[in-house]
Amino acid sequence: MVAARERVAASLIAAVGPDGAVRRACASRALESALLLVLLRERGTHPVQVRELGAFLASGQGQATGFDTALAQAVLHGRQVDGDVVGGQLLAGFDHFSIARKRLLFDVHLAVASAVPFDPSMLRPVRTGGGEGDNSVTWIEMIMLSVRILAADGLGRAEEITGRERERLLELLGSSRAPVWENYTAAHLLALLAVQRFAPSHRLVEAGVEGVLACRNPDGGVPPMSNLDVFNTGPAGLALARAGADRPLLHRMCDYLIGRQMPDGGWAFGENMRHSDVDASSYAAACLAAVEPERHREALVRAGGYFRNIVGIDGGFPTYVKGDPSEVGMTGGAVSALAWDGTGHRDLLDGAARWLLDAQHQDGTFERSWSLSEANTIWRTMWALHSMPEPTRTALKARTADASAAAHQFLARAQNQDGGWGYRPGDASDTTSTCYSLLALTAMGRRPQDDAVAAAGLAHLLSRQEPDGAFTALPDQVAPRPLLFDAPVFTDIWVLLTLTACDSDQAR
Repeated sequence: MVAARERVAASLIAAVGPDGAVRRACASRALESALLLVLLRERGTHPVQVRELGAFLASGQGQATGFDTALAQAVLHGRQVDGDVVGGQLLAGFDHFSIARKRLLFDVHLAVASAVPFDPSMLRPVRTGGGEGDNSVTWIEMIMLSVRILAADGLGRAEEITGRERERLLELLGSSRAPVWENYTAAHLLALLAVQRFAPSHRLVEAGVEGVLACRNPDGGVPPMSNLDVFNTGPAGLALARAGADRPLLHRMCDYLIGRQMPDGGWAFGENMRHSDVDASSYAAACLAAVEPERHREALVRAGGYFRNIVGIDGGFPTYVKGDPSEVGMTGGAVSALAWDGTGHRDLLDGAARWLLDAQHQDGTFERSWSLSEANTIWRTMWALHSMPEPTRTALKARTADASAAAHQFLARAQNQDGGWGYRPGDASDTTSTCYSLLALTAMGRRPQDDAVAAAGLAHLLSRQEPDGAFTALPDQVAPRPLLFDAPVFTDIWVLLTLTACDSDQAR
C-alpha cells in the first residue's frame, strides 16, 4: 500500500503548477459539444471545428445517458428522440427542489438540438433583475431568460419577448470576467444561442464562440466547466497534506487558494468568477486548516464569516444561496471546514451536526446531492460528525454512535463480493465509490487492520491499480444535476485521501 500511495502522490504533485494551482481539465461531454455544434452550424463558421465536434459526438464519448445519446443522434443524423428521455430516464428518481426547472431546461436542450419539438409549456415568464426565488443566482436568471427566448423563437412567437428581456440577457452575458461565462459552458452556450436569435452579429456572440472554442479538449469535444482549478486545488491540497507532502509545495497551494478567496470569504469553483459556493469553500478551508491553521488564520476567519452568513435557519447549509434548502454534502463539508476552530463556531457546529443526524435515512444513507454514489454523503457526514470538538462531541455522542453504526451496516450490506462498492447497492464496483466508502469507514475509526469490511475494501481498491501505477475511475460528480461530468484528477485525489486514511490516524 505504501508504494501505491507514493505513486498516486507523485502523480498528484505533478499536477500542481508553479503558482500552486491544480490545472487539470474536465473531460468533454455530449451536451456542450452538441450545443456548440448547433451554434456553429447556425452561424456558418468554423468548418474545421464543426467536423471535429461531429467526430467527437460520433465516437460515443461523453455519452453516459439516453439524454446524451439523444442529443448526439439529433445533431448528427436529425433523429428525433423516441420516448421521454428526460422525465422517464434522466430525472427518474431525482428528488430535488429544482426538478421543475431542470425538466424545462433539459427539454429545451433537446429542442435546440431538434431532438424534440418546442412546446408552449417551455415559454414561461422569467423575473429579470435577480434577487428573488429561482432567479436569485445570476446564472439561473441567465439560463431561464435564454430558455424563454429560444422557446419563443422555436414556437414562432418571438414578438412575446420584450426589449427589456433581450437587454437583460445581453447585460448578463457581458458581465463575465472569464472567457466562458462563470466557467459554466452549457449556460454560456445556451445564452449565445438565444442572442443568435435576435442579434447574431453582436460582438458578445463572436467573443463567446471564441471563448468556448479555446477551452475545447484535444478530442474535439467541449468540457462542462472551462475552469475547475480552484475546486481541484482544495481537496488536492488536503490529500497531499495528509500524505505528508513537502511544506513548500503545500504553502504554494494554500497561497494560491488564499489569492482566490472571494470578497465574501468563500471560494468559487473556478477562476474569475463572481459566485462563491459552499462545496468549493469547504474544501479550500479544510485544506488551509490541514496544512497550517495559524499561518492561514486570517483566511480561515474570513471563511468562517462566509459560512456563518449562508447557514440556514435549520442549521444546515445550501450550495449557493442563503435560503435555499440545506443539503447533506454541503453541511458535512462546512462542518469539516469549521472544526479546526470549534470554540469560535460552537453554535454553527452544534446546529449543523444535529441537522445531519436528523437527515440520515433509516437504512443509514443520506441524500446523494452532487454525487451519484451513496457513499459520498455518508463519508462527508461521518467526517463531519467525528470532527466535532467539545462539548458538541460529548453532547451528541450517543446519536453519533447510532448514526455511525447505521452507516457501517449499510456499507457492509452494500459491499460487493469483490470487496468494492458501486454507486448504489447492486451496482458494479467502481474506484470512486470504493474510496468514499473507505473514507467513511476510516472517519468512524474503522481501519483495515481491525475491520473486515474495510480490509476487503482496501484489497479491492489496491487491485484496481494499473501496471503503470495509475488508477482510473467512473465519474460520479453531477452538474447540472443529475448530468454526470468527469474531472479525471479527482481519481488521484480520492485515492490518495483513502490510502493515507487507511494507513494512519489522519482519516478525519
